[in-house]
Amino acid sequence: MLRVTGLQKGFGGQRLFRATDWFVGRDERVALFGPNGSGKSTLLRIVAGLEGVDGGAIDLPKSVRVGYLPQSGFVLGAGTVREEAREAFRDVLALQDQLQAVERELALPHHGPDQLSALTVRQAELHERLAVLGAHEIEREVHRVLLGLGFREGDFDRPVRTLSGGWQMRAALARTLLQRSQLLLLDEPTNHLDLEAREWLEGYLQEYPYAFVLVSHDRYFLDQTIRRVTELVEFRLENYAGNFSYFEREREKRYELRQKAYDEQQREIAHIQRFIYKNRADNKRAPQVQSRIRVLEKMERLTPPVEPGRSISIRYPECASSGKVALELRGVRKAYGAQVVFRGADLKILRRARVALVGPNGAGKSTLMRMLSGREAPDAGECVPGFHAEIAFFAQDEGTRFDPGATVYESVLAQAPTAFVPQVRGLLGAFLFSGDSVEKRVAALSGGELNRLAIAALLVRPSNVLLLDEPTNHLDLAAKDALLDSLRAYPGTIVFVSHDRHFLDGLATHVVEVGGGDLYEYPGTYPSYLWHRRPTHGGKAAATAAPAASPKTQGASGPDAPSGEPAAAAGARAGRGRGRGPSRQQRIESLERAIADLESRKQRFARVLSDPVLFADRDKGDFYLREHQEAENQLARLYAQWEKLHDGAGEAS
Repeated sequence: MLRVTGLQKGFGGQRLFRATDWFVGRDERVALFGPNGSGKSTLLRIVAGLEGVDGGAIDLPKSVRVGYLPQSGFVLGAGTVREEAREAFRDVLALQDQLQAVERELALPHHGPDQLSALTVRQAELHERLAVLGAHEIEREVHRVLLGLGFREGDFDRPVRTLSGGWQMRAALARTLLQRSQLLLLDEPTNHLDLEAREWLEGYLQEYPYAFVLVSHDRYFLDQTIRRVTELVEFRLENYAGNFSYFEREREKRYELRQKAYDEQQREIAHIQRFIYKNRADNKRAPQVQSRIRVLEKMERLTPPVEPGRSISIRYPECASSGKVALELRGVRKAYGAQVVFRGADLKILRRARVALVGPNGAGKSTLMRMLSGREAPDAGECVPGFHAEIAFFAQDEGTRFDPGATVYESVLAQAPTAFVPQVRGLLGAFLFSGDSVEKRVAALSGGELNRLAIAALLVRPSNVLLLDEPTNHLDLAAKDALLDSLRAYPGTIVFVSHDRHFLDGLATHVVEVGGGDLYEYPGTYPSYLWHRRPTHGGKAAATAAPAASPKTQGASGPDAPSGEPAAAAGARAGRGRGRGPSRQQRIESLERAIADLESRKQRFARVLSDPVLFADRDKGDFYLREHQEAENQLARLYAQWEKLHDGAGEAS
């Protein structure tokens, strides 16, 4: 459907594409991948017809409708959210207007037979065309897409220009999706989307009947939606047939093969050059020397392959460990005018926990982070740092706090303790600042570079509690990997907000759901949280979820406390310390329900683990092994409690 041949494009002496070829088939799902500045957005603009080329051709049938969502600078109308979405059906709406005009004309008296016949025929034609175009489905589709992207029905009639930038982007995305273009071009469509909206978009694109091309830095989102990756590398486009996980494995293999071929050619060149140097004065060997010189002249030299990004281990400034409880909320209430964000919320976060705060946009995650950091006080209750807690806080606007005239190196050096100064360049290297880039001025940095700089500056300060509010915003995949690797090695406690599923999967040991004025704790990993939240388990009202613990109960815990305990058991245990609490029989029944649930879960993991195909994906295999072992450990604890209660019942009787 789309064919690009001999593409050449550059800006200000910087070459992006050099005689590049590319194609997209009729129903393909393609991801464009490459570091920031490699030309991904430029290529989408070229295909969309918004950017010219220096050479080459873009072949696209005239009948193919192209839909394009840019990262920014999208043009919105002056109407409501509903009207903006309905703009996708402009042609259909114009036909409806024509039909209404014909029907008004038919309602008038004094038509002659010929005129009446012509109007009737035109009415029938318009009805038929509108039926073919699915005009009766417009309102339903508009509602489905707007609700899926997170709009409430009460927002549909709000003027779109009164929305924040993130919600305007969602309105533009809704309009673009509703166009149902044969070639859909989406540049960072998950920016400003919360997890629920991202999951909805994943499902929408999985069912999309036409071709689309994505630029995204969300690895999990790409794995769920695309079937081919096109990498921008060394002024060309290279294709990998498969999802993003396949691309990463295959790219590593291709790199190793290319490195081997390059090394072998370099050895051959060196061998020939030694022969020439050794025998250039020997007249008897002159023909052989000339022959080898011609071999070198004709040899097509291989270029050193670009090595895939590799993680760099970093060291942190020394900091004393916090107490067992790193952070605690006690009866916290917070409101902005009539909007109550928290009402009597309790939470304990234990030392070395990695706690993910999740919930829809506007639920109060950033408010909670500011209260935990001490930057904002609650209206009632208290936020209590733990013993020896040294808190470092990364806010969403952290990158704006630097001196624009300072260099990258100077900005981080100013935050580092004297003993850590020799490690600053190594830390900057871990966050992809190396060579001349450490001397760039802050004013010249992109949004992603500013975020990386802010995180690096945060991590040079001695701390044992990190609070990170959307640290992955504007980061490309290499930067996200660097951040994830560094945080896995962090020796203290981490509380974070992120809408990146891969980041959540890779870091969280506990999940706290924020919403409705309350906090709900889900001990365990993010995939475990999703399992508990499935409708079959009743969502957060089910026995597998409980409000985050008060000071009298177990809170969000790290390696210092058992994780993944079913809330039914936690509730039975916690109930023993609250006055009369549940009866022994009620506690036994609660434990039996939790045991049955865990037995079922353990059997399900066992069935999955019996499939040898699973271990082709090492990360997935490791995850299910851990979950199976965790279920076994939990069962052992619950059975011990069950037996103890039964023994007590026998003594009492």
